[in-house]
Amino acid sequence: MSSWHMTKFPGRVNYFSPKFPMRISEDTRDELVDYCKKYVRYVDNAYFNGLNIRLYTNIDHVYDFWRENWWSYSHNVMPHGQVYTIDDGGKINIRDYYDGPMKNPEINAGGLYNTETKTAIILNQDYYGQTKPTALGVAADIFEDQFDILSVHGASGAIDGKGYLLIAPTNTGKTTHSYGPAIHYPSGEFHQDDWIFVEFEGGKAIGKASERQFYMRTNSIANFPWLEEIFRQRKLENVKPDAPREDFLPSVPRVMIDPKEILSPRKVVNEIRINKCFLLERNLEKNVVARSLDPDEAVEILLNAPEQFYNNYLTIYTERKIRKRAELFRKLFEIAEPYQINIVAKVETVRNIIVKITKS
Repeated sequence: MSSWHMTKFPGRVNYFSPKFPMRISEDTRDELVDYCKKYVRYVDNAYFNGLNIRLYTNIDHVYDFWRENWWSYSHNVMPHGQVYTIDDGGKINIRDYYDGPMKNPEINAGGLYNTETKTAIILNQDYYGQTKPTALGVAADIFEDQFDILSVHGASGAIDGKGYLLIAPTNTGKTTHSYGPAIHYPSGEFHQDDWIFVEFEGGKAIGKASERQFYMRTNSIANFPWLEEIFRQRKLENVKPDAPREDFLPSVPRVMIDPKEILSPRKVVNEIRINKCFLLERNLEKNVVARSLDPDEAVEILLNAPEQFYNNYLTIYTERKIRKRAELFRKLFEIAEPYQINIVAKVETVRNIIVKITKS
């Protein structure tokens, strides 16, 4: 398949949020699945920390990136959750299927979700950045209900074997501040740059890897210029390999890359024991770079954030779900002390603070 792809929409459209829940009934789900089945060309199973999430699609680019992104799962195992990403050429009017309001009603594309059957349906959207978070949101729905496993939208690593989480809303430096310690410190290790499954075992919080290869913004080259040459050799979305450097710097273009191509294999780990948690914010009105939080205060920050729990990948929002997520985050923060970090400080300053606190 092509080494680059330009998408119809360079971002997510009509996805799930508390204001726009995009939930559908089981009957509507069945109707849409029957409709989608005749378009399916590719089927693939992916491993999500023990769950099997199955993709059905007819979009070459989505299938290509999906196969790169995840560890594979046996096709002999029935799926725990399903994602249909189908382009029907705009024939279906998806507005007719939403139970509530749409964020972009003028766009005939977007996602729907039925929690009872753990089935997500994405229509007329070839941007991989909609399929990937939807699949993670389906896994989160299953994990938090059935296994008390917390899904964190963030990045992670370890210093001297002590793990840390960077919990942050979209576009607040998770990638920059997770790679930095691993690059600049001999004892630094890199874990994940977008999503971590947190399991609780014997009073410990264990961070489990979600992605095999990472779907990263290419604008990371602003902080790590040497990545540009590596990125140009990998599969790209919304930028071409021979495009000028300035085309790699906006937030839209993405690259699919193995972290072992950025760091040596010994620096990349699939599991960490979490020692500290950092809630990232960008606040120009504050001079304080880092402050300690108590668990309840940290939970309140996440609950009241415009992007609740700093996570806009979740597929379902109910009072019960919100309460459950708050309980799991409180459990995490009682084990791994939370801090708030203001990333308006210099990258080096933030990196040094994260390392110092994590090692303490």
